[in-house]
Amino acid sequence: MRMSPQCPTGRESSALLPPLLLSLVTLVGAFLIGTMPREGQTQYAVIAAPWAGLAEMVGLVAAADGAIVNVGGLSNVIIAQSDSATFSSDLYRAGAWLVLDPIVLRGCLGIAAAHHPAQS
Repeated sequence: MRMSPQCPTGRESSALLPPLLLSLVTLVGAFLIGTMPREGQTQYAVIAAPWAGLAEMVGLVAAADGAIVNVGGLSNVIIAQSDSATFSSDLYRAGAWLVLDPIVLRGCLGIAAAHHPAQS
């Protein structure tokens, strides 16, 4: 006798939801912790609301007394720099959603760094 595969019932499917959600939260948390800025860092990847345009990002960095180093592929992602010890928190106060380590973020997402002749 040949057995046919059975689809999970509603009860079995709902039993998988808590471990799946826990796994998702754990992965997102580990990613965010791994990309948090380090002490003494001067450059930051700044991420704002998905609908933020480049002009808003420039204003956000200016409000935190920083300078723009590079722009991301999305209008709401920018690399900013400041020597201020409070720059990260200033960016949050100005409206940033996330302030991350740009080097780690670039490595995690597989984004190649732009080559600048001055760095050679």
